Amino acid sequence: MKYRYSIFICALMQLCAPVKAQTVSDTTETHIAYGKQPTWAQSAAISTVKGERLMDITSPTVGNSLKGMLPGLSILQKSGEPGYDFYMENMFTRGVSSFNGNQQMLVFIDGFEAPLDNLSSEEIESVSLLKDAAALALYGSRGANGVLLITTKKGFHSSPKIGFRIQTGLQMPTIMDTPMDAYQYASLYNQALINDGKAPIYSSDALAAYQSGTNGYLYPNVNWKKQLYKNTAPLTMGELSFRGGGGGLNYYVMAGLMQNGGIYRGTDSKARENANVDYARYNFRANLDVDITRYFRASLYSAVSFAERTTPGGGGAGDYLNSIWTTPPNAFPIYNPNGSIGGTSLYTNPVANLLNRGLYKENSRFVQVIFGLQYDFSALVRGLSAKVMFGYHNFMAESSPKTRNYARYSLTQTGVDADNNPVYSYTQYGSDAALTSTEGFRTSDSRIDLQAQIDYQRRFGKHGLHAMFMMANDRYQVYNVRNDECYVNFAGRLSYDFDKRYIAELVASYMGTDNYARGNRFGFFPALSAAWVVSNESFMKSLAWVDALKVRASYGLTGNNQTSARYIYNETYGNSGSYLFGTGSSQSAGFTEKTLANPSVSWEKKRIFNVGIDATLYKNLSINFDIFNEEQSGILALPYSRILGIVGASYGNILPLMNIGKVSNHGFEFKARYEGKIHDKISYFAEAGTWYAMSKVKEQGEDVQAESYLYKKGNPVWKPIVLEAEGFYGVDDFDSNGKLKADLPQPQFGHVAPGDIKYKDYNGDKIVNENDAHPVGNATVPAWNYMFSGGLKYKGFDLSVLFQGVAQRDIYLRGASVYSFQNNGTASNLALDSWTTINPNASYPRLSTVDFSNNYRSSTFWRRNGSFLRLRNIQVGYELSDAVSHALRLSKVYFYVNATNLFTLDHLGKLGDAEQDNILSYPLMRTVSVGLRLAF
Repeated sequence: MKYRYSIFICALMQLCAPVKAQTVSDTTETHIAYGKQPTWAQSAAISTVKGERLMDITSPTVGNSLKGMLPGLSILQKSGEPGYDFYMENMFTRGVSSFNGNQQMLVFIDGFEAPLDNLSSEEIESVSLLKDAAALALYGSRGANGVLLITTKKGFHSSPKIGFRIQTGLQMPTIMDTPMDAYQYASLYNQALINDGKAPIYSSDALAAYQSGTNGYLYPNVNWKKQLYKNTAPLTMGELSFRGGGGGLNYYVMAGLMQNGGIYRGTDSKARENANVDYARYNFRANLDVDITRYFRASLYSAVSFAERTTPGGGGAGDYLNSIWTTPPNAFPIYNPNGSIGGTSLYTNPVANLLNRGLYKENSRFVQVIFGLQYDFSALVRGLSAKVMFGYHNFMAESSPKTRNYARYSLTQTGVDADNNPVYSYTQYGSDAALTSTEGFRTSDSRIDLQAQIDYQRRFGKHGLHAMFMMANDRYQVYNVRNDECYVNFAGRLSYDFDKRYIAELVASYMGTDNYARGNRFGFFPALSAAWVVSNESFMKSLAWVDALKVRASYGLTGNNQTSARYIYNETYGNSGSYLFGTGSSQSAGFTEKTLANPSVSWEKKRIFNVGIDATLYKNLSINFDIFNEEQSGILALPYSRILGIVGASYGNILPLMNIGKVSNHGFEFKARYEGKIHDKISYFAEAGTWYAMSKVKEQGEDVQAESYLYKKGNPVWKPIVLEAEGFYGVDDFDSNGKLKADLPQPQFGHVAPGDIKYKDYNGDKIVNENDAHPVGNATVPAWNYMFSGGLKYKGFDLSVLFQGVAQRDIYLRGASVYSFQNNGTASNLALDSWTTINPNASYPRLSTVDFSNNYRSSTFWRRNGSFLRLRNIQVGYELSDAVSHALRLSKVYFYVNATNLFTLDHLGKLGDAEQDNILSYPLMRTVSVGLRLAF
């Protein structure tokens, strides 16, 4: 038996022959701040993904393609609406390390700051995420939230290469809850009235009519979701690129388009215009490098993006989704028998709001131009070079709303005619109006950057030296804002290695900004890192299975100057109050102090300690591991805790922000990848990664609280402080007069009755109020992110999959889809299991038409586990053989089928998508598409 197992294991090892993957050669380079560096010499924490991997993810925006790709990066998509499906504030590097709202990281495209959402994945060569102080210190007071470096494709010396891709498919909501029908609604509304001690308003005949649908005008049963939304929307993407070089000119030129439709039923026989959502983006890029002489190079990188958005004129995506829950299914028919629009004084018509309120159009344009000159002084001083780069980008957007109002009519049956047909009378609400153009908005911003840099890189025997010094001047201008935002940065890097074994690097920046008072505008941000390439030691030569092993560590300082407003050090005044002069009655408006001055206010400071290991084993297994500890101090907060006893909290509206907050953050990142081949016919890979980050508020300068546990200090950033639900009140909790028994804690949130939510008296004072709220559960930003992917190739066929998920995250249900009958809306599907005396073990509180205050408030009752695992992407493709491709005069022909967000495992069920913390947002999309890639 042992002999058979040995034969089997040996055969398996032969089948799964390793391939050389992920090994680091001397020529492999990583993009870092203001330059590139050999990967073996890298001592900072940097995650990188190639652009070709992003092309396998079908997404209208590059940002959403990065989910699960970069250890340390957490992305939560809040909306799937075309053109509004990605926002930078939903991206986090290593969790959250400040309680201030703005955690937005910096994005640099080819070395210059620019927005991410105007790119196509086709034009991207690589994306790098900078995470520790050694990687971020060169960005000075702006680097604390992380930096995303995007490098676009450039030309190289080769014959012209032409690439073409076309991909088209359909998008479908991942999940959308459907409101209940008229019979269910009316039945539950009757129950709510009974619970309120009132008589039901829907008779048994009316309930039967709703159920049978015999008269859709008097007893309407409208599925508003079905009337407003389609099941699918189209998505098309395509690019054409040219790449090559020779004769001193290298070039990459690309043109692309993306067309993304919406799921609104934006047109029907009565519609006046197509009111569906539509988003179109057109991308153009030309990257040119010209060798003027052997030592002198000029570069011109230019990109233009045009976008056109159309949305309905009757409101935003949230308004329409909210309307299917705030409008009962039996409120009125969509159209009356005479063709007029249904409606009442209380409700507008969701369908008419979509089809008859006009259109909102927005056009935007983004331009980026980078011009650089680089000179190699090696003829004079070996290893010395210098370059000057100029960068400019401009964004412009304008809107042109066209709106109209419409009349709606409620109907009442007044009798029947001679043929026994019902006769109706109509009551009009509102009036019809012509389509009118209204004033939209126009905005623009631009950024002008100038960089000058000197590099010296040379080896002296076993000694390697790389020195860099640069100066950057950045000016950001916003339309109709008088004062530009300006930055000046002097930065340098000094790297040394001995025998490619021992590496030390010192980086530092001296950055200034006009956002602070004179004398307090510049700061110094140093970082030190070191690495030991263990695998290059002589004692490692006997370990043939260790191909590369490096240990690295870093410590340093970076900053965050993103504040809520400019010039917060100034004292401000505002209109307030008035004064009566003389004996007349006329009063004059006055000015009062609004915020006191604080000339010492400055940026937040983040100190980061990082230790990491990079290894390649058995030639086909790569491992990356980082552990980090951060402390962010000087966070802006109101100094309530420092003025108690001097002035009261009522004076908080004039207090200046001060650098008194402090947050610690720690965690780790791990990723492993294995590649191999079977019989040299099947190649495969498997990859897995997880990253974790947990913060703790050490100081927030909070106002005095009634209880110690109400302070955010000592808790993770943004951890909810809510009431703790303990089930429902029972009949036995009330006396014969219907009052809550005196020996029970008395809630202060309005009238309660059997079936209402019971909250824990956390402080034991026999009163349940906001002082009983306490920190519970997890924040909406996940502590854990994880991914695993795999793929294989056999002959011309290939398959790849990517799973991505998050854990240790909570979301709270809220709004019209879960709060039944509030604001005269419909009932939640959760209410089908509402509390009654015959259903005391229900999962939903008693229904009411008037008592909402106690039940519909933030508490653990509405908390749900926000963890999820999603099949983010799967692709199956086939590449024609070289013989067939060449016969077609092509170098590559590749067909593929791709699907994104194909399925999700979460804890919300039909309520919504767990990735969205607001289930009343435009739903996230599942995409199924087919594509073709050609190379000439």
